[in-house]
Amino acid sequence: MHLKSLSIVGFKTFADETEINFDPGFTAVVGPNGSGKSNIVDSVKWVFGEKSAKGLRGEKMDDVIFHGTESRRPAGFSEVSILFDNDDHFFNIDYPSVKITRRLYPDGENEYYLNDIRTTRKDIEKTLLDTGIGKSSYSILEQGRVDQILNSKPEERRAIFEEAAGVSRFKLDRKEATKKLDDTNQNLLRIQDIMNSMVKDLEVKEKQSEKAEQYFKLKSDLDESDKNLRFLKLRDFKRRMKKSDEELLEIREKNKSILSLIQNETNLISEKETTKEAKEREIAEIDKKLFDHLSKSQIQKEKIAKNKTFILEYELRIGEILSALETENQATIKLEVEKRGIELENERQREIQTTLQQEIQTLESRRVSLELSIKEEEKSIEEKEGRIGENEKRHITLRDKQKTVIFELIQELENKKRESKEGEEIRNADKLELLSDLELYRKNLELALSHLERTQVSEGISQLQEINFGQYSEKLSGFLKREDDFRNLLFDKDGILSKKESIDQEIEDLILENENLTRGIRDHQSNIILHRNHREETRTHIVEIEKKLLESNSRLENQQKEIAVLDERIEEIQKRILGAKEQESVIREKKDSLEKEVEVLEKEIEESYQEFLSMSRILESEKETLQSLVEEISGIKSNITKNQEVFQNLLPLLSEKERTSSALKVQIDSLVEELYNDYSLTDSELETERGALDLDQKAEERRLRSSKSEIQLLGSINPLAIEEYRNIKEIYEHNLKQKIDIESSKKDIEEVLKRINEESEKLFQETFEKIKQNFQETFSTLFNGGRATLELTEKEDSLNSGVEIMAEPPGKHVQNLRLLSGGEKSLTAIALLFAIYMVKPSPFCFLDEIDAALDEANKLRFCQILDRFKDKTQFIVVSHAQSTISRANAIFGVTNEEPGISKILSLRLDEAKSLSKQISQKTGTDN
Repeated sequence: MHLKSLSIVGFKTFADETEINFDPGFTAVVGPNGSGKSNIVDSVKWVFGEKSAKGLRGEKMDDVIFHGTESRRPAGFSEVSILFDNDDHFFNIDYPSVKITRRLYPDGENEYYLNDIRTTRKDIEKTLLDTGIGKSSYSILEQGRVDQILNSKPEERRAIFEEAAGVSRFKLDRKEATKKLDDTNQNLLRIQDIMNSMVKDLEVKEKQSEKAEQYFKLKSDLDESDKNLRFLKLRDFKRRMKKSDEELLEIREKNKSILSLIQNETNLISEKETTKEAKEREIAEIDKKLFDHLSKSQIQKEKIAKNKTFILEYELRIGEILSALETENQATIKLEVEKRGIELENERQREIQTTLQQEIQTLESRRVSLELSIKEEEKSIEEKEGRIGENEKRHITLRDKQKTVIFELIQELENKKRESKEGEEIRNADKLELLSDLELYRKNLELALSHLERTQVSEGISQLQEINFGQYSEKLSGFLKREDDFRNLLFDKDGILSKKESIDQEIEDLILENENLTRGIRDHQSNIILHRNHREETRTHIVEIEKKLLESNSRLENQQKEIAVLDERIEEIQKRILGAKEQESVIREKKDSLEKEVEVLEKEIEESYQEFLSMSRILESEKETLQSLVEEISGIKSNITKNQEVFQNLLPLLSEKERTSSALKVQIDSLVEELYNDYSLTDSELETERGALDLDQKAEERRLRSSKSEIQLLGSINPLAIEEYRNIKEIYEHNLKQKIDIESSKKDIEEVLKRINEESEKLFQETFEKIKQNFQETFSTLFNGGRATLELTEKEDSLNSGVEIMAEPPGKHVQNLRLLSGGEKSLTAIALLFAIYMVKPSPFCFLDEIDAALDEANKLRFCQILDRFKDKTQFIVVSHAQSTISRANAIFGVTNEEPGISKILSLRLDEAKSLSKQISQKTGTDN
């Protein structure tokens, strides 16, 4: 694993997006004071999760955001990304590379990303745990950190040793286990409080339950006594009725014997007596029927009154149920309205979400378009800068060529100057000769023309032949050639002056082109700044919309929960409505049944009354007929007066016995009906149940009175207490079971905590001993002698013990580390750092000017120990020391080309040496 790159944008002085690529080995970071070198180290600490603004040399956390300069606007956010090569799976992540990103907005919102996936700072810290990498681990060492390691308390110093021992993860596990143990104890206390609060309620419900059970038992005894008394009463009525029937039968038999005696004694009036007896029987039957009618009507009227009482109670119950149904329906309507309102709000939120998502898509498209525009502008700048570079090189070449041409031109001019002095006379003689010949030829031509005009052809031809144009042409060509040679030297298109003018024109074209390219670059840079501002505004707008979207999602979830609660309440109300309707239906059926029964009974009473009137009239008629018969035979009954008197005395007794039997039958029927209404038992079923029992009526009556008295003494009863007591008891037993489970879980956590402590203590002790041995070795190496050791402040408790550092440079006896010089402190801290590295090297290490306090000899020793470890660890060293910088494989320079803005210049040292060698060789060749 090694550090591949660090990307910074908007962090402190790094206003522009800056990417630093790291190679394995030793990299030096150089630059003047105030250029922003240490901001690179701060950015690494910050991306690893540094929470303290003071740890980043600031007052508040938003100080890390670029605040702008006179020519630059403030940044809209600060972002740092660090990329690791993870081919060896150094991190427990199944990716070939690991990228950690942190972003901070001015409103204080922090965002963390792991491989461009949103995560939390806690997850970042877990990923870096026990790797030797982190904001406060030994992978970052600053000047202030040196004093902090040496001057801090022993308890604070042990954190570095825990990181090296790899027990930080155990420490986190121990912290989580301790938290779980605390939570378990809290849960245990909470469930104990719940159980304690339930005990009183349980006792109350238990008493109510016992009271209810006692009531139901007494009610059962009361019912049993009531049934027994009814059975005894019914049995007594049946016995009395049987006796009455037997007496009635006896009287009737006696009556028959007397009548028979009278008939035997009074043959004369037998027919009359027979008729009289028939009439008397008819009258008796009618009288009996009239009595039965009166008794039955009375019973029916009582039953009608009882039924009407029940009907009135049922109507009241139905009214209460209908009122409750109306209330429940109103509640349902109200809940439905509320649900509909929430659903409408839900739909509105979905529409808002759709709008927001569309707006995000539009903004994302705009952001992507701006990114492409920025890249195109940067590409154009790069092309133009490349073109300017090429033009600059071409300009230098042309300047050199221009110098050469000017030099050649001067040389030629001087040569021609010398040549022109030597050939001036020849040129003048040739010129005169040519002019003389030309004048001679002109005269000859004029004479020839004159001869020809006069038709003197032969003379004209002779004159023309004297003109020797061939010879003149040769002389003229020679003269012109000498003239043209001089002119071509200066003015010919291939001449030196033409060459110079061509070069001058090309140089002017290059300068003009570079000016145009520079203006184009400035325009592109302005466009980039404008696009970046628009991009940041777009990104900020996207973040705001995403926040609104999250808020809308939260509202949607809450509304869904409210709808679910309303649905449950509506369902409960519907169930209650259904139950009430069923109850109303049952009551209404009973009421209708009783009303029909009342109607039937009233009809029967009316019919019976009409029948009673008819029978009364018949009875009067029959009595009149009987009286007539008595009067007719009164005269002839003198002999049987005694028998007649006996017979007359028996008739009232017979009627009385018949009435008694009828009354007993009515009472028995009433008892049977009440028995069925109250207990759904028939008299035969009651006889079957109670017939074999030896019952005492007075004892049963006492038992009945006792049960009623005890029920009254119980007072108000909660009929649901038994079920409530059972439920609360089940909850109490469930909590008791949970308490047992929590106590078991507590024991398991304590076991885990004990195992973590044992393993971490063993691992820490082993690592500490190794570092202790290595510290003596590295200290002696750096100081060329001396003694150094590490000791635990509490050897019996290494888990919580601090670490004491004892160091004595050669020839010194130091009791306190604060008495060491600055250089000695730095060397001691470096010795401790590399002692840890020998046990558990960190994949990379940032060293921020820790060699500042060292002299040259110690700096050389520091470099030697860096050389020893640079094959295993990447070292990024911020330094001003030439001896340190010269050992680096690569150098990063931090500059302030623009005030308040840091920029990076990078150079590999092997490339620099090769370039220097090439320059030296070229210079030697030129010399």
